Amino acid sequence: MNNIQLQPHLDTHESARHIGLASSTVRLSRVSGILCGVPAPAYRKVGRKVIYDRAVLDKWLEQFANQPNTAA
Repeated sequence: MNNIQLQPHLDTHESARHIGLASSTVRLSRVSGILCGVPAPAYRKVGRKVIYDRAVLDKWLEQFANQPNTAA
């Protein structure tokens, strides 16, 4: 079994990939405060670098229900 340790913090590009969006969309959400029609996930600034906590992104994703098909 692979024992791969996941990074706890992701940059903008990694975060966008993790939640399935374009990095430009995630970047714009920091200005608007809205992402996919809901409040954007919280982020941290460390100097000039922006990072997202993987746990925060996962919690943000949980608010969207799984859909069994497109008619749902």
